[in-house]
Amino acid sequence: MTEEAFSGLRILDWTQGVAGPYCTKLFADFGAEVIKVEKPGAGDAARRMGPFSKDNPHPEKSGTFFYLNTNKKSITLNLENETGVKILKELASQVDVLTEDLMPGRMSELSLSDDILRKVNPRLIVTHISYFGQSGPYRDYKATNLTAYGLGGAMYTQRPSNKPTGRPVVEGGLQAEYATGVLSFIATIAALINQNGGHGGTCIDISAMECVASTLAVHMGEYSYMGLSRRTNPWAIHGYPIGYSCPSRDGWVSLTPGIGGATNIASLIGRPELKNDALFTKPGARMAESEKFDALILPWLKERGKWEITKEAQKHRLGFTPVLSPGELLKDEQLDAREFFSEIDHPAMGKVTYPGAPVRLSETPWRVGRAPLLGEHNEEVYGRLGYANEDLVKLREQGVV
Repeated sequence: MTEEAFSGLRILDWTQGVAGPYCTKLFADFGAEVIKVEKPGAGDAARRMGPFSKDNPHPEKSGTFFYLNTNKKSITLNLENETGVKILKELASQVDVLTEDLMPGRMSELSLSDDILRKVNPRLIVTHISYFGQSGPYRDYKATNLTAYGLGGAMYTQRPSNKPTGRPVVEGGLQAEYATGVLSFIATIAALINQNGGHGGTCIDISAMECVASTLAVHMGEYSYMGLSRRTNPWAIHGYPIGYSCPSRDGWVSLTPGIGGATNIASLIGRPELKNDALFTKPGARMAESEKFDALILPWLKERGKWEITKEAQKHRLGFTPVLSPGELLKDEQLDAREFFSEIDHPAMGKVTYPGAPVRLSETPWRVGRAPLLGEHNEEVYGRLGYANEDLVKLREQGVV
């Protein structure tokens, strides 16, 4: 059997929702043993997040939870009592990494501060994931993806290129959460490299607000050097309709005229006589009179399918692209050829199709696997600590597991 990239690595995952679980999912999918700590009876909050299999709300049928927790092992543990804290320390002594996303300061209140955990396991890496970090005036604020996206500065530039004074909007999905998960994954890998270099453990402080702000290099550089606060995406300087999708006969197509002029669009829509018109030669003219430009191009687009438009645009060296729905992604020939989607059986949901490996490692492949049922691995994990089945029965009666 081919060894996986993180084979032999053991992680204690005390996170829920999106950011922390996505970080540890990447480790689990590439071979790490990730032990997910969940609250008895309730589990991870993502178990109550849709969509649900067959539209049946159930903690074992959440598509969100499934995707974020593939290949993990689930144990239940109540950290609100001394016995639960004692058991967590025992677990921490046997792992390489502990990830947590409690409110800053809560770990210390539970007698699980970095100093205490490092005494339990000097080589332990502790990855703290929160919205604003472990220090600063915002650290005790509760937040959401929307909060981090707004305070991190990304939302400010999310406006159509032809409406720079319009209302900022948030991007679809949980972009701030996933960005935080990816950067938490990278930071933890960096700490593991340092650990394997003969150094001890490391405490990592991840702030979602800073993860979002760190992606705004162009905007921050512009402001630092020119005092310019860009109100649209950085490519909008090339003119309308950058960052804007138009309707086609069977959906939507995203248009990219190209840097400078867009004379080829005139030829594309069968109006070569307009190639010297300001609407096709000057980005500023298209932005100033976007409705006039739309009146020329939209009728042509609406009569054609998005793939037909894309292929015709390629002949004119125009960077147009179809906007694909999730259903279309499942049937896309490129993703199908690369076998991107995986299928697996789940005890509660039956067959589940889900996005597979985000990257490909030739020698240490990604693995297919399902998300765990709540507390599915209690006997296995606690058994390694020396707890017999009768011990687990007592702990369950005491509300510990």
